[in-house]
Amino acid sequence: MKVKNQEVIIPNNDDLANAALDEKLAEQEILRQSLEEKKKQAEEYYNQLLRLKAEFENYRKRVEKEKEKMYAYGKETILMKLVSLLDTLEQAEKNLTTENEKLKTENIIKGLSLITSDFRNFLKSEGLKVIESVGKKFNPHFHEVVEQEETEENEEGIILEELQKGYIFNGQVIRPAKVKIARELQNTPNESADIPE
Repeated sequence: MKVKNQEVIIPNNDDLANAALDEKLAEQEILRQSLEEKKKQAEEYYNQLLRLKAEFENYRKRVEKEKEKMYAYGKETILMKLVSLLDTLEQAEKNLTTENEKLKTENIIKGLSLITSDFRNFLKSEGLKVIESVGKKFNPHFHEVVEQEETEENEEGIILEELQKGYIFNGQVIRPAKVKIARELQNTPNESADIPE
C-alpha cells in the first residue's frame, strides 16, 4: 500500500489576520448599508411628519374659517328676524303721530301686542321654550320660590302665581320661573284649640 504524501497547509498569522479583517470589513459594510437605509427611512418619516403637520394646520385654518362663517350666518339670520321686529316698532311709532288721544292709545296697545307676539314667535323659532308653572307642583329644577301663601284651597307646593317666566333652551334651564307657591295653614300662637273645661 502506498501512501501519497499530502501536504497540510497551516495558515500563518497574516492569513488569519487578513481573514478576520475581511470579516470585520464585511460586517462594517453591512452595518453602514443598514445605517444608510435607516437614515433614508428616518428622513422619509420626517418628511411625512412635516406634510401631515402642514395638512393639519391647513385643516385647522379651514375649520376656523368655516366656524366664523357659520357664526356670521347665525348672526345674520337672527338679525334679519330682529329687523322684522324693528319694522313693527317703526310702524307703531308712525301711528303715534295722530292727534286723537283715544286712537293714539289704541294704536299703542295694538302695536305693543303685535311686537310682543312677534318677539315671542321669534324666541320660539330659535328654540326657546317657556316653563309652564301655574297650577303645577313646585320643582326646584325649574322654579324659584319668591313668595309663599297660606291656603286651604290648594295642596302644599302647588304654584299659585308666576311672578317671572322661566325659560329652557336646548334642554337646559337658562332661567328658572319665579313663583308664589301654596303653603298649608299654620295655627298661630294666639289661636288656641278648643279645650274642654
